[in-house]
Amino acid sequence: MTLMQRFVSWLGAVTVVPPGRTNDGYVPIIPPQGVADKGWCELQREMDDAREAWRQNPLARRLVGMVTAYVVGNGITLRSEYAPLQRFIDDFWQRNQMDQRVPEWCDELCRAGEVFPVLFTNPQDGASSVRCVPASIVERIEWREGDYEAELRFKEMASCAGSGAGERWWVSPLHPDAANPATPVMLHYAVNRPVGALRGESDLAPILPWLKRYSRWLEDRVRLNAGVRAFLWVVKAPARLRTELAERYRQPPEPGSVIIADEQESWTAVAPSLNANDAANDGRAIRWMIVAGGPGTSLLDLGEGEDSNLATGQVMTEMRRRFLRRRQAYLAWLLTDLVLVAWRRYAAGERRLRHNVTAA
Repeated sequence: MTLMQRFVSWLGAVTVVPPGRTNDGYVPIIPPQGVADKGWCELQREMDDAREAWRQNPLARRLVGMVTAYVVGNGITLRSEYAPLQRFIDDFWQRNQMDQRVPEWCDELCRAGEVFPVLFTNPQDGASSVRCVPASIVERIEWREGDYEAELRFKEMASCAGSGAGERWWVSPLHPDAANPATPVMLHYAVNRPVGALRGESDLAPILPWLKRYSRWLEDRVRLNAGVRAFLWVVKAPARLRTELAERYRQPPEPGSVIIADEQESWTAVAPSLNANDAANDGRAIRWMIVAGGPGTSLLDLGEGEDSNLATGQVMTEMRRRFLRRRQAYLAWLLTDLVLVAWRRYAAGERRLRHNVTAA
C-alpha cells in the first residue's frame, strides 16, 4: 500500500465498542411487560404527557384534583381490633406522615395509573419508612413463571440509578432476598389494567389528545377575537390631496380623537369578517369528548348545567359516584396491603430477636 492508501485506511478504521458503555449507539428495544401491555416507550411517553398536562393544562389538573378530593375526602384511616397491630399502624402512620402522602398517591394513580412504594425497614426496631418511586422510571417487571401477578423484581432505568450504579433492581416481598430485613422491598399497585397486563394506565390517557385540541381551539378563538377588534381606515380623497393627507395622517388617529376633514374626504372603517361568533357548539363537542373519557366526570363538573335538569344531573352524579367508590375502595386496599407488608416485616424481626435472645 502506498503512503496515501495507508493514511486513508487509518482514517477509515473502525473501533469496536463493547455494548453497555456510554454513547455506544445501542438503543435497546424493551418488549411489552405482559401480553396485554403497551410497549415501554409508548407507556413512558404517555406518563410524561399526562404529567405535563397536569402541570400545564388547568382542565387536566382540575380532573385529577376532583378525583382526589372525592376519593380521599377528609382523610383515610386504618383500624384494627388487634391492639399490637393498631399501635404499629399508628406509629407507621405518624412516622411516614401518611396523611400528606395519601393525596399525593391518589394524584399519581390518576396521572400515571400506578404507584411503586418502597419500604425501608430498620433491622434494629423493625420500623419501616416508605418512599415512592416514579412509575415512569420503572422500565421492567419480572414475575414468577406461570403467574404474572406474582411480581418478583422491578428494574429501574439505568439513567436514573445514578452514575456508575449500573442496573438497579428492586425486589418485591415475594422475592427470596426480601427475607433480609435490611433489603428494601418495592410494592406495585395499578389501576386501569386490562387482564394479562402488568402495568396500569393513566386516567388522562384517553383524553390527552382532546385536551390538546381544546387548548389549541381556545388559543385560536383568542386570536380570532383579537382580530375582530382590529380595523383599518380607508380614506377616499382627490388625487391632488393624497400627498398632503398621507403626510398628515402618517400616524393613525387615536381612539376618541376628533378630526375635522375636508368635505372631499370620505372615511370608512374596515373590520375583518371572520364569522367566528357561533363556535359554542364546537367547544361543547370537544368538552363532551373530554368528560366522556375522563375519570367519572360530566359537564356538570366543568360548571356547565344550563342544559341539564334534575333527572340528568342525578344520573351523571350516580355515574361519578360509582367510579369514585371503586377508586376509594382500591386506595383503601392499597394502604391496608402496604401496612400489612410492613407489619409482617416487623413481626418477622421480632421473632428473630426473640430467637437470638433465647439462644444467648
